[in-house]
Amino acid sequence: MAIILIEEVLMGLDEVKASLEQALTTLDVLVEDLSPTLGEALRTKLEHTLRQPLQERLTALEELQAAVDAMAV
Repeated sequence: MAIILIEEVLMGLDEVKASLEQALTTLDVLVEDLSPTLGEALRTKLEHTLRQPLQERLTALEELQAAVDAMAV
């Protein structure tokens, strides 16, 4: 029973990871496509307020996945 629950948690985490990766990809494209007239300040703001926190959450999620995966062994 515990293994089934762990597998369900891992599947849910995989879905969250895919969503975070998609958000990062979309944000990267958005930042790359920014008009130079909008300025570097906006690009920097997007990097600091959105991209970096998303990347940190993705890293934390990967660590959580590894911990949950270790429980299944």
